[in-house]
Amino acid sequence: MLAWHWRLAGYGPPLPRDSSGTGRGLSYRDAGVDLDASEVLHGLASRLLAGRREAYTSSIELHGRELVLHVDGVGTKTLVLERLGRLRVAGWDCVVMNTNDVACDAARPVALVDYIAMPRADEHVFREILEGVREAAEATGALLLGGETAILPGLAQGVDVVCTVLALREPGWRGNRVRPGDVLVGLESNGLHANGYSLARRIALERLGGYNVVVDGLDLAEELAKPVRDYTGFLLEAWSRGLLTAAAHITGGAFTKMRRILPQGAAAVMEMPEPPRVFQVLVEAGGVEPSEAYRVWNMGVGLVVATPRDSLDELLSLAKRHGHRAHVLGRVEQAGAAEPRIILDTVYGRITY
Repeated sequence: MLAWHWRLAGYGPPLPRDSSGTGRGLSYRDAGVDLDASEVLHGLASRLLAGRREAYTSSIELHGRELVLHVDGVGTKTLVLERLGRLRVAGWDCVVMNTNDVACDAARPVALVDYIAMPRADEHVFREILEGVREAAEATGALLLGGETAILPGLAQGVDVVCTVLALREPGWRGNRVRPGDVLVGLESNGLHANGYSLARRIALERLGGYNVVVDGLDLAEELAKPVRDYTGFLLEAWSRGLLTAAAHITGGAFTKMRRILPQGAAAVMEMPEPPRVFQVLVEAGGVEPSEAYRVWNMGVGLVVATPRDSLDELLSLAKRHGHRAHVLGRVEQAGAAEPRIILDTVYGRITY
């Protein structure tokens, strides 16, 4: 069991020490994922795309319609879901990770295909995943056209689930960019969503004794198996009503991903809510530095949107009607620096990216 010791003054929980007593915490790189190296790969892809990539997606114009094509997968979360017998969540997640992204760029999902790779043919596994895909497709309004099932002995050591979504965007969209003076609003996540599981898995297995543990009343298995929250409908209606200037889906890279919606010289200054218990447990057990935690996990905020100040009340009302709990996080400032900055005031102190 972990014991929580909150400071009476300052920013909250003390930074943890690992079980060896050395004080060395785990990072995403320790878990096999180097975010700096990933950014190099993304930069290379952007150059090869010759500037076609927008904030989250890329599009082409075809016969007067703007088509968006987007692909994403569930990643190592499937290893946890397979162990827990919850692979239907993987099917849901692979769809919603994509539809949330395209909806951030004001595109309405219309169709999708899936790719399921397995080390061996397993009817139960396949059925569970496909049921999850079907449920998410219906929820987001996308038509499931088909997919590919690959049996890859020797290559696939676990299950991999990926979806590709086709979406349409109305002409005249002005882009996904914040403006100085915009108010930043965060919508709560449903746990980790589908990012940072390589680090979460290592912490669970090495420091907490596995997935099926209860830590100070927190059922870790239930937390790790939560599906990604669907923001698609909220985003599309908010865009159509002119309530948004920008939207950032907090996925891989977490809050550093907000650089995609910030113009040069702008700073997103946000006071973050106290993270849900699952993140507190992972940070303490893993000795994860706060700046690393907010670069790996969503820390309870799965979506950040920007709105003009005079649209704030209407936006908050819309979020509530769609079943989302929203927090007013802060504002966009003109910082004067060459590169955009993200400034987070957290229970652990101020973090700047």
